[in-house]
Amino acid sequence: MIDREKPMVEVRKVRKSFGDLEVLRGIDMQVKKGEVLVIVGPSGSGKSTLLRCINLLIQPDSGDIFLEGVKVNDPDIRPEWVRQQIGMVFQSFNLFTHLTALKNVMLGLTKVKRLDGLEAEKIARYELERVGLADKADAYPAQLSGGQQQRVAIARALALNPKVMLFDEPTSALDPEFIHEVLDVMTKLANEGMTMVVVSHEMGFAKSVADELIFMDNGVIVEVGVPEEVFASPKTDRMRAFIGKILG
Repeated sequence: MIDREKPMVEVRKVRKSFGDLEVLRGIDMQVKKGEVLVIVGPSGSGKSTLLRCINLLIQPDSGDIFLEGVKVNDPDIRPEWVRQQIGMVFQSFNLFTHLTALKNVMLGLTKVKRLDGLEAEKIARYELERVGLADKADAYPAQLSGGQQQRVAIARALALNPKVMLFDEPTSALDPEFIHEVLDVMTKLANEGMTMVVVSHEMGFAKSVADELIFMDNGVIVEVGVPEEVFASPKTDRMRAFIGKILG
């Protein structure tokens, strides 16, 4: 039955160049509702650009991007609407330093969704609890660890009730001792059925949580498969070399 459903996210023949550099060279991929897709690959392979195209932070030069069958890069579709449906968490936390954790999470609810303060606060407190930070609602970013700041950023994205969550190397800016707490939250979201596209070098997370793994290199998708199978028996020399570097 699920195979006949429209994919939650579908990318068709997407290309993107910056000047003479072609960063995405005809990408095709899809993610079904409730699936977790992890994208790996060397630096500069186009992974982050692909995520930014999916929620229209960057407009693709050509190709189509669909959310539940709706072409989101249609000129008639507002990018702001797309970004409410497709949440994104970045490497850097991008929190407002003068606002508490609670106010950071409330901001999108009051400014974007135009909710009143009481309703926004109720949702924000729920999302902070969801990421394990109910007791840090009144703390400012400077009073939080990197892992806690990233979890506030996740709560902020979740507060808009997105259909899909994109994560762009969410643990790469963290000290090692804080990485697990962010990955634990992401694992919990996956177990709750959140559709997720994750760019990450955390191979343990990819093996244990991802339904599918994509390996990108030089702007193209080189290999796709179930993580365990891809790691155990990569089909291409490029994937083999990449695994050797990451796991070596």
